[in-house]
Amino acid sequence: MVKSLDKERSFAEAVDDFRRLEAEFVVRGCDDEFDVLETRRRIAETILTLAQAKHPPFEVCREVWKDMVRLGFSNRERQYTMTWFYADCCRYDENPEEGLAVLEPLVAELERGLEEARATQSDTDYFEYHLEDLLKLRDELLAQRRGEQIPGKRTRRIDEARRSTPEED
Repeated sequence: MVKSLDKERSFAEAVDDFRRLEAEFVVRGCDDEFDVLETRRRIAETILTLAQAKHPPFEVCREVWKDMVRLGFSNRERQYTMTWFYADCCRYDENPEEGLAVLEPLVAELERGLEEARATQSDTDYFEYHLEDLLKLRDELLAQRRGEQIPGKRTRRIDEARRSTPEED
């Protein structure tokens, strides 16, 4: 597993490693359906995290996301985190509509929860914590939708332009 996370390994190599690990764990270590599902979820989460970091083609990210959604999320916190990773893949590939489509329902849910917590004078930390990063990413996707560049953020187009331009010595 550690070898799979090496920066020099390609996304495809890491996915192969994790799929082998998944198969081994499911066969040897899972006693019931819940354990199998949770093992598959953890592997899917790791692969989505790798997709966000290694930037395979967007179609690959979309398929990884579909697999994650098919497996479901263990809890809301995992859903918020994994949605952020996928929406960030969408931001990187300048696909704001798809990113917003998965992000906005969760933002609305968290904002409702925050308002309810405020109305009942309950603790708001949970909602504020999760909203912070999701709102920032939503704002970046909205800026992309308007055709604006996001200062300090890489995109596939920017990375490819840098690779195709010979560096000065």
